[in-house]
Amino acid sequence: MMKEELLQKLSEIEWDDFECKATQDKLPEDVWETVSAFSNTSGGWIVFGIKQRGKQFEIHGVNNGEKTESDFLNILRNGQKFNMRLSAQGQKYNFDGKLVLAFFVPSSIVKPIYFGNPINTFIRTGSGDRRATETEVMAMMRDQTFGSKSEQVVEGTSINDLNNSSLETYRNQIRNDNPSFPYKLVVK
Repeated sequence: MMKEELLQKLSEIEWDDFECKATQDKLPEDVWETVSAFSNTSGGWIVFGIKQRGKQFEIHGVNNGEKTESDFLNILRNGQKFNMRLSAQGQKYNFDGKLVLAFFVPSSIVKPIYFGNPINTFIRTGSGDRRATETEVMAMMRDQTFGSKSEQVVEGTSINDLNNSSLETYRNQIRNDNPSFPYKLVVK
């Protein structure tokens, strides 16, 4: 993220891919919830050295950037805090002598990502980290075990590769089981 992009985000609100932490000397305990949430959803930026007051952000900076960066990345990589080793890409910014650190935590291909035990699995919704429900955790585990094949593109295939008879049988089953199904089930 370029410095101008960071300034633009600071003029808006925290959202599903952006979280500020006011830390100056040590990592805040709630940062691990955000790491879990970003890892389990679409990824996002964690920015250290920015304090939020109401809807406004104030740049305070971090006192020891090297220690903050080292502590954060070491905890992600050592495999003791989280159930998987994680990584993040860091950036540093200088605002009138105040050091701000930003780390992009990518969405993990292995899910769920939690710290301690699975009850500490978080997801990101809007501007907050929310504890994942048992159903959401089970869905992540199921997808991890079996994969989400419905999302994968099979190269070299097209609609013509579907068996029309099987497709029509499926459509009839939907029509019979759920007459109010909101989609038209017509073969073109």
